[in-house]
Amino acid sequence: MARLALPGPVISFLFLFFFSGEISMLVNGQKAWCVAKPAAPQQALQSALDYACNYADCSPTKKGGSCYDPDRPAHHASFAMNAYYQKMGRNQWNCHFNNTSLISLADPSYNPCCKFVSGGSRPPLPQEKEDTWCVPKPGTPDSALQNIINFTCGILKECSEIQEHGSCYFPNTLINHASFAMNLYYKTDGRYNCDFNGVGLIVVTNPSFGDCIYV
Repeated sequence: MARLALPGPVISFLFLFFFSGEISMLVNGQKAWCVAKPAAPQQALQSALDYACNYADCSPTKKGGSCYDPDRPAHHASFAMNAYYQKMGRNQWNCHFNNTSLISLADPSYNPCCKFVSGGSRPPLPQEKEDTWCVPKPGTPDSALQNIINFTCGILKECSEIQEHGSCYFPNTLINHASFAMNLYYKTDGRYNCDFNGVGLIVVTNPSFGDCIYV
């Protein structure tokens, strides 16, 4: 179960690890990746994984593979979605998966052994800062996700949407809760800071899912 730990002395310490950043359409040589929506239900992610693996090599996500850990539906589905997206031409419609995926402007690779393939540069996606969102890399460890929740909810003083009975509580996972909190911090007062010690991704697809609406 995801825990929502509110501010403590750790907040000021964590703040030292967060840096301001600006969006550039030249991120990673204008490349783009495809990842799963953190709020997508496990069943939908499994369906996307099964579909993508019919066309792309998903062996790294199998047990013992370089991308098996963390053993999390969003991580495995993200790897498969991206492999499919790159293989099929990196068009926006190659990263849809029944509205369970996001196009990222930054490399989602986290574990040095697990590399998300990039098929090469494409023209930059014309986006204003207001039309971007911030989510965590799908392979981010649970401890880092919890620290992000602690930090952002401590700064914002308002995370009711990811608390029990909130509109974004389900799925009750750390990656879902951290994603909502990260984006809220990213958007509040026009900060547009999505570094979070190297685990943030700027995406150009709205991460909202079901009743959970992202700013």
